[in-house]
Amino acid sequence: MTAATYNRGMAPRYRKSSGKPPSAKDESSCLKIKIRGKDNAPLGMDELREGLIEAARKMREYEAGYRAKFTTIYLTMVDENGQPVRINDANELTIYPYRSAADEHGV
Repeated sequence: MTAATYNRGMAPRYRKSSGKPPSAKDESSCLKIKIRGKDNAPLGMDELREGLIEAARKMREYEAGYRAKFTTIYLTMVDENGQPVRINDANELTIYPYRSAADEHGV
């Protein structure tokens, strides 16, 4: 909360709060999908792939009525010793789902 300071003849001024203001995208408006290894152990790439496929399968239930505005997946990549690694200079991948000509024309 912010505290108001009143000066005679002036509109109230608000001090900045010490925390961040609420985000427009607060947690209640975002679907969170968690994929975890057994006992929170790091996932192998095959386990991650299977977890992502399972998440996609679960989303089929919502295909008719909903769309994803955008999706960002954050992964903490580690090597075999548990040390953080980068997969490229930007440590980022952008994927555009493939749409066939049949999809484009509703065939």
